[in-house]
This record gives sequence, C-alpha cells and structure tokens, in this order.
Amino acid sequence: MAVEQDRRIEIALNVTRSRVSVLVFNLTIIAFMFSILKASSASADHVTTVHLTTSVALFTGFCLTLLGLFLLLLSQNLDAEGLSRPFPFTLGSITTYLALSQTVTAFMHEYLLAAESKVAAPRADVAESAQSLVRTDALGDAALLILFVMAASIWILITYVGPLTAILRDPVRGNRRWVFAGYYFALQVPIYWVYTRSWHLQYVQADQPTNMLSLFALQFVQPLLWFR
Repeated sequence: MAVEQDRRIEIALNVTRSRVSVLVFNLTIIAFMFSILKASSASADHVTTVHLTTSVALFTGFCLTLLGLFLLLLSQNLDAEGLSRPFPFTLGSITTYLALSQTVTAFMHEYLLAAESKVAAPRADVAESAQSLVRTDALGDAALLILFVMAASIWILITYVGPLTAILRDPVRGNRRWVFAGYYFALQVPIYWVYTRSWHLQYVQADQPTNMLSLFALQFVQPLLWFR
C-alpha cells in the first residue's frame, strides 16, 4: 500500500524530459554566447576584462545547467516506466530556473549595455537645436525603458516566480519546502557574491570607495545594474 502511494506521487517521464530539453537548449545558448564573446575580442585577456561579468554569469549558468541535468537524471527510477522521484526532481527544477536566470543575466547585461551605448552615441554627435536634442533623448529613453521593462520582467519570472512555483507544486507536502528554499539560497548567495566581485573589478575604479554589501544586495535585483 505504501509502495502504491509513493508511485502515485512520482513525476511523469515527459515532465522530466521537458526539463532536460530546456537545460540542453540553455547549454546551446551559453556555448553560442561564449563563441560570440571570443570572436568579438582580440584575445582571451580582452574577454576577461571587458566581458568579465557576462563571462562569470555564463560560467555559473553552465555549471548550474550540468547540476540540473545531474539531479533530473538522478531522480529517475531505473525501471521500465522511468518515473522521477519528487524530491530530486524538485531540486532539479529549481536548478533549471537558476541556470536560465544566469543565462538571462548574461544576455541582458551584455546586450542592454550595447543598446544603451548605441542610443547614447548619436546624442554626443548631435549638432542641432536644443529642441531637437530633447526629442532625440526622449526617444532614446523611451526605447531603453521598454527594453528594460521587458528584460526585468523576464528576469523576475525566471529567477523568483519559477523556483517558487516549483517549490509550491512539489507533490510531497511537509517541511521539505524549507529544504528547497534553503537549497535555493545556498546556490544564489555564493553566485551573487562572485558576481559582485566581478562587477566591482569591471566597473568600479580601484580608488573609488564601494560598499560591497550594498552591491551584493543589489544582485538580488540585478535589472537595476544593467544600466550603469
């Protein structure tokens, strides 16, 4: 009877396959972005200095993707049905969202900064009347605002709403939700601290005083850092 009850709460094989497919797709995006960063730079040192924060986010996303694949594959029973056990499956689902979050962070950070620079560049070269200059700035600010709202919404959904949904939909009730929440923060805190250090090295001058704790706290609302 207990065995039948356990079988009823196991995860269908197709659900696990969908998570695995998402992680494999995420690996493809990471590899593609790494190749773009490498091709756009003259040397590996240039990638490290100019694209440091993006490279860190891609690397952590790569590691989380592999961890998510491991947990999802570990969750499957070695029988004909191949159903997944809820506990490791939920851990794998949380890791999947965090891996996607790092990829989104790298993509949005890299290309939103590029979009910002493209909009700001014509402003410096404009030699028209003050009224025309105001209209140009307003158009650029509006475009950047739309891009920022879209990117921030996607980041919040993947970073917070997705993992929270995975925890709440865990079929096994009880105190295990606290374990999942602890697992989530156990991954996020060191990742955000490393990202804080890379952001500090890339964007903050050596002689400029910086509150590292404040910069670390801002990592939990990273869209605010995408526009320097």
